[in-house]
Amino acid sequence: MAKKRSALEQERMTDTNLQKVIGLLEPKDANTKPITKKEACAILGMNYNTSRLETLLEQFKERQRRDGERRAALRGKPATQQETGFIIREYLEGNTIEGISRSTYRGGEFIKRILEENHVPKRNSSHDYFHPQLIPEGAMQDKFEVGETVYSSRYDSTAKIITELPHPTYGWVYRVWLTNEKWLQYAYQPACELASLKHLKEVGVQF
Repeated sequence: MAKKRSALEQERMTDTNLQKVIGLLEPKDANTKPITKKEACAILGMNYNTSRLETLLEQFKERQRRDGERRAALRGKPATQQETGFIIREYLEGNTIEGISRSTYRGGEFIKRILEENHVPKRNSSHDYFHPQLIPEGAMQDKFEVGETVYSSRYDSTAKIITELPHPTYGWVYRVWLTNEKWLQYAYQPACELASLKHLKEVGVQF
């Protein structure tokens, strides 16, 4: 049975730290003294255990090797419709570009290009309610349909149109249900803060 990781291990046992530990244990500069395995365990937030440390590092190296092979095999190949749909859906549901890159074995710039070419609304690097991102031109609409799934730039969340209300300044304001797990609540949004997702059905994204 696998040992459950402590909170400290969960925080420190990242790919970045594992790569760092390997570099410190196996320095490329012959004049640099490698760290001890005890120090390596401390960096990773784990109890001193050389056997477990070696196993973790070998597993990481093997994972990196397989990752490199898969990325090399995909390099230069265009995205399939299935890949495109998956990338867009994952991004709209809150996954990061880094996370999508890991699961698809595609580079971050490749992911960004797919999102830009398909007019997918961009998320803020950190959510800012008072400064929502601009809606891509290809996703702008003045009016939406009740029941339609859209993207709320103010909340960085997909949303479902519940009610349509005329407004003297904004033209139309909508009561929406925010479907992202961090919200799951109603909100009122003018049409200018909502992005249409209808065009994404053409690449297989279903809502």
